[in-house]
Amino acid sequence: MTTSNVSGLPAGIPRYDPAAANQPKASTGMGTSAAETQDYFMKMLLAQIQNQDPMNAQDPAQMTSQLTQLNTASGIERLNTSISAMLAQANTQQFMANSALIGSDVLAAGDSLALGADGQANFALKLDGAASQSMVKVVAADGSVVDELSLGALGQGVHRFSWDGAGYDGSRAPAGRYRLLLSTVDAAGAPVASSTLTQGRVNGVARTDSGSQLLTTDGRALDPADLLQLTKP
Repeated sequence: MTTSNVSGLPAGIPRYDPAAANQPKASTGMGTSAAETQDYFMKMLLAQIQNQDPMNAQDPAQMTSQLTQLNTASGIERLNTSISAMLAQANTQQFMANSALIGSDVLAAGDSLALGADGQANFALKLDGAASQSMVKVVAADGSVVDELSLGALGQGVHRFSWDGAGYDGSRAPAGRYRLLLSTVDAAGAPVASSTLTQGRVNGVARTDSGSQLLTTDGRALDPADLLQLTKP
């Protein structure tokens, strides 16, 4: 369908031409932004009022409904713009606030353990109930068990430990990443819900699309919401 201008209509307002109904459509020049849509709608509304049949005038209620819909669409676009600006500002504030955590030791859920060339590797356990026996296996990247730590009875809560890096034979294990396998049982031998926590020191903050992440010295990127404990050395 093509359109043609009719005398008495505002500039840019097309009108249906029955004689050209089968011709290709021409662009109306209608914009996509809320402001352009609103301007185009107002022109259409004025043309409709000026060319309506006096014996069959436009229903005022229908006209009011059309104006309400237009204002709603325009308002939503302005609201989305405002919310986007507020989120960007909040992310910036969160990023700056998280930078204050640099230098802190943090605990977060995970089974990865980083052992340096010297010193100890720290980790923790979180138990949902009391355990009469607690065992942690330290597993190398190739799947071999390097050491086995018997930690005895533990109560409910978070418990911190350290591994000196010594294997079964007493020799020091190579520096690198290891995995922790935890087993906890109660006095009746039933499993106790528990998990391993890894400790790291925050040495940086990275901005992401959803906020920011804490970077640790052992190469992890943690969501601040996942932290269970935070301490200053």
